[in-house]
Amino acid sequence: MDLVRGRDLALERFPDPVRRQLARLDRLREVWMAHQCHRAGEQWAPGRRRIFRWHARELRELAGQGAAAELREQVRGDEDALVAMEADCRSGRRLTGDYLSGLARRIPDFEETVPLPEHTGDLLAEAAAVETHPVIRAAHLHLTCEETLRRVAQRDGLPGPPLSLRPLPWALASLSLLRSTYPPLIMDHRLVEAHRAARSQPTQWDRLTALVPLFADLETVSLRSELSWAAPLHADPDQRSPVSPGAHFTVVRPRPAPLMAALHRRILERLRFRSASFTLVLRELDPAAQADVTAGDIETAPQRNRCEAAAARALFRLGPGCRWASLDIAATEARLRLLVLVQDVGAPPTGALAVTADAWLTVEDRSIDVLDPAYTDSVTLVPTDGADDRRSEVEGFVDDVVARALDRLTRALS
Repeated sequence: MDLVRGRDLALERFPDPVRRQLARLDRLREVWMAHQCHRAGEQWAPGRRRIFRWHARELRELAGQGAAAELREQVRGDEDALVAMEADCRSGRRLTGDYLSGLARRIPDFEETVPLPEHTGDLLAEAAAVETHPVIRAAHLHLTCEETLRRVAQRDGLPGPPLSLRPLPWALASLSLLRSTYPPLIMDHRLVEAHRAARSQPTQWDRLTALVPLFADLETVSLRSELSWAAPLHADPDQRSPVSPGAHFTVVRPRPAPLMAALHRRILERLRFRSASFTLVLRELDPAAQADVTAGDIETAPQRNRCEAAAARALFRLGPGCRWASLDIAATEARLRLLVLVQDVGAPPTGALAVTADAWLTVEDRSIDVLDPAYTDSVTLVPTDGADDRRSEVEGFVDDVVARALDRLTRALS
């Protein structure tokens, strides 16, 4: 299979789980598109620049370029270059070999710039023109660029950070997505091992099929983030609230949230099921150990701050609705408080929901964040989803965060 030439990359050739994930991503994109169409460019430009800034900072920190405070000037240069690249997209600039060769020289690199060989631009342009799903095309272009850089680095013995963390492959992947009316990618330092594992697969096809799901997860984060910053849509007359003077849109009042309620019940049931199974194990370590499962919403503080923190860590703006289920474990001198939350995405609500988690372990006088979740550690749902449709994903998410939190608790007790 000649992946460098882009053959055999039709969506139908990918495994069923990958196709299902991309279908879910496209349903989220439909919601995002509906909101984007009602926004002027100046309304979403600050959010797009924010995505570029987050991404540039993550890459530089991962590459060992320094801490965030030391990178402000370099990150701003990266951000400006990506904003200029996006402007070229909006102007309809064709992705020719000459353009991509020039772009490769304009995207800021780290200390040791890898010079691209002649005709590399044509190879990249061919990869960027492959007819397939936009996320597959972006992953293919990313791998094509990285492989080109690797061959040059091996030939010339160039030192420097890993080529997988160089800005150019990521910039080209985002460029490909932007051309297909998707937002750019945001890397997360907590996903570096997943990215490395995808790139360590034995064949080109294996590397691509492993990278596409990771890119789909990252793209879900970008879509959800931009959706949460979106200006609200016009609604039916009976759903509109007064418009302030000079406003260009009406504010939509929140509608009832049966999906949120159904998800909340499922999460609560899952936590109760899990707590019954591990309480006996905990009491082997501490006979006085207690596990309680409770539930509430954002109106029943004191959980409001944790609802807001969970949304911020997942890179979206929290809406008015947030229901939570809590697993509270007290054992010896340690206390674990795990929250699994169902949250409105955006204010006013956009119709999308996010299932997130937040867990803290208190030992003596110290509080420890036991999950440190990546941006992608969540489940995102759209208005057309049903609780039964996504049940396995939501339950899998709950099982994962419970297992991680309990592992940290048992290590603290032992």
